[in-house]
Amino acid sequence: MPQRDAITTAHAALRTACAPLGAGLVLLACGIIGPANAVIITVSDNASTSNYALSLQVGSAAGTDTVQFNVTGNNAGLTPTAVTGSPAIDISVTPVRPATTSATARPVTLRVDSGAGLVCQSSSCSGTIIPFTKISWTVSNSSGSAAGDIQNGQFTGANNQQLANFNANATYCIPVILVCLGNWVYQSHAMSATRMTFSYANDTFYPAGTYLGTVYFTASME
Repeated sequence: MPQRDAITTAHAALRTACAPLGAGLVLLACGIIGPANAVIITVSDNASTSNYALSLQVGSAAGTDTVQFNVTGNNAGLTPTAVTGSPAIDISVTPVRPATTSATARPVTLRVDSGAGLVCQSSSCSGTIIPFTKISWTVSNSSGSAAGDIQNGQFTGANNQQLANFNANATYCIPVILVCLGNWVYQSHAMSATRMTFSYANDTFYPAGTYLGTVYFTASME
């Protein structure tokens, strides 16, 4: 029977970490109080000699962050403009893989599920749902598209929208007297505090009220 080493075993089992992010939208009203924290989840695979791990952080160190949009005053009139949400959210994805002589790639992917929409919480807008496609974002502290980091974009309402994709490792040749002594692979790439600033399009008239919704970020390493 062929043997499976630790690397093959870890590759066969997809490792994922999931963290939520709330969004609160207030139309013709002021203030909405939500949790002021976020989430760190780490999934590890310590089978045999392997030491794989994947950590996902959305916002601050505990709980669930809530981004708030206030649509009030002139923004609720006949000439509305987009509304920037607060606070901005930092997202970090940190894969860990032990050093190995195998150059096998370890793709890391960040996805988001925004399918549920923002649901009315008030009697004045009962039954109304605002789709997350009305919310976009701009990024700062991004490593750029070439590095597979998050770029400016907009929620699609899909349950598996890809936001980022990068290889957790890089291959290096160790030269000894001008001869390569093997290629060593180790964790070299990570997403470190890419900041997302969200904006509500405010291009459609919805009934006044308070709307709440949650999106879920999922990080995976193969």
